[in-house]
Amino acid sequence: MMNNNYFGPIKYNNRKLPDTLIYKTIRVNDKTNQSYEHYTAFNKSGKVIGIIDGNMETIHPLIGDPFFPGFKKMKSFYIYYLRSKEHNFGNKLLDFVQIISKKNGGEGKFHLIASDRYNIKKPPHIFYRKYGMNSLYTEIIKDIDRHIKGKIKLEDMELIDIPMYFIPKDINKQKNNTKILPKIINKLISIIKK
Repeated sequence: MMNNNYFGPIKYNNRKLPDTLIYKTIRVNDKTNQSYEHYTAFNKSGKVIGIIDGNMETIHPLIGDPFFPGFKKMKSFYIYYLRSKEHNFGNKLLDFVQIISKKNGGEGKFHLIASDRYNIKKPPHIFYRKYGMNSLYTEIIKDIDRHIKGKIKLEDMELIDIPMYFIPKDINKQKNNTKILPKIINKLISIIKK
């Protein structure tokens, strides 16, 4: 007997494909046996243009996590590995990490260890700093800033592996506004008491 199910031609969907497609898988570290998220970014032709490995973590500054300033615990996406295989695609990868962090309760915060192990001639510290990342290693950050301004050569810098963090600007503005309000209230109270 012949099967006569006919569905007709597939309609061409006119929607434009995005320039980048990102595929997520869960992988397991062979050494630690812990799972982590692996994101692979592809262009329209299927070429891999970026990779992100990482996980959401809760940072406990009082226990010794050296990433963020302050003493409050917080959620942040920890980037184990980041690789851009296309020129100027690194910013888009970090923008995507902010989205992952926001979806998982981290408010867009992320952190990593900046290391020049993979490329000594082009250390990522500078790229991360230009993106807006910071570090508690203030002397190294000052040198990086001086290099970005053209005041110090790369060869004259002593870069080591440093923990770096990113806090979105809108969160920083909210924190600064909450500091101003108590100052205003205290000032008003002192005026009223006179």
